[in-house]
Amino acid sequence: MGNVAISITIVPNGPEVDIEDIKRRIREKIDVKDMKEEDIGFGLKNIKIMVIRPDVAGQGTDDLEEELSKIDGVSSVRVDDVTLI
Repeated sequence: MGNVAISITIVPNGPEVDIEDIKRRIREKIDVKDMKEEDIGFGLKNIKIMVIRPDVAGQGTDDLEEELSKIDGVSSVRVDDVTLI
């Protein structure tokens, strides 16, 4: 049994949202291996993160999506990729 790498995109509510505060709150909630910002236009930026965790049968990504969605200023959370490593 190995680990899985989960790539997630977090979209803030708008360009006026403090993206540094969102990034800090993400780090408080989950163990992030990589985090970067991605410009998407009109001052809006997405946050792309990579999470590594054990590959456990029946464990999906719902718990991560739910935790990240609870962060104030987050509009949406999307899992882009799940890869066995």
